[in-house]
Amino acid sequence: MRITGKLFFCSALIICCTACSKQAAPDTVTLPNLPVYGNTWRMAELLDDSAYDEYMHGDGQTFQKLLAFSRKLQSSEDPVFTAYTANPVELLNTAVPDQCMVNSGTEFADESVYEIDGEPAVAAEALQAAHRFFELFPVQISEGRAFTDEDYDCLNSRRIPVILGSAYNESFSVGDTFEGYYIMERFVFEVIGLAESGNPFYSSAENRPVLTDRYIIMPFAEVSEDTAIARAVLLQKTGGLITDSRGRDHALEQVGEWLAEAGLEDWTEQFYITDSSLQTMIKHYLK
Repeated sequence: MRITGKLFFCSALIICCTACSKQAAPDTVTLPNLPVYGNTWRMAELLDDSAYDEYMHGDGQTFQKLLAFSRKLQSSEDPVFTAYTANPVELLNTAVPDQCMVNSGTEFADESVYEIDGEPAVAAEALQAAHRFFELFPVQISEGRAFTDEDYDCLNSRRIPVILGSAYNESFSVGDTFEGYYIMERFVFEVIGLAESGNPFYSSAENRPVLTDRYIIMPFAEVSEDTAIARAVLLQKTGGLITDSRGRDHALEQVGEWLAEAGLEDWTEQFYITDSSLQTMIKHYLK
């Protein structure tokens, strides 16, 4: 079962429940009708099993090629790529508000609480966001601070700084720490900020705006060294939103050129950019 780039849980049951259920719909969330949304499209990789297995378990050459592609993608000014994903984390020996658990509001909510090697664990919603995410979807901080460039080196430090959505504000304070699993490795999470309520962003999983209130917001880690977790994170970082003033077709052409330059010609047909712009996809949720 392929889960890299989608979900990484120790519990297969949680994977299944998350994949086949949806959270109960909250009150309608809206985004401001920014002109940039008309030139923004959703982008994702759709690697077939063969390409995925070679990338994750090969000798590392494909990782280096994808790293070269990612660096071009992340540094480009036009098109501009905004990498982010909502990959849950598994918190250990930590209580979280019910609404912040994976499958909250569904019949599978109880499956988000279990044990890992004898330790109580809970699957909590989390959002991994690159620098540019906060330009498209600003997050207002009520206490503490936002992410700095240094915070994006969190895989090497083994300590992940987090900003907690407002649903956590009564449970945690700036400076608190807890442990848990992100993808397949254990980390210490440190609360550096608490967010105000009502910060919306576009959820590609639900194809509509949702609030960050119930999310643990994490920096989308920078990677350079070839490790198992780095391969997983790097692949995830090819998903997000791409903005191009010259249109969707130009964005797709440019992505294809960068893949070819990196030696990933075979992947060109395995990257997807939506036909509809973000503005079109969520027009009913725009102010």
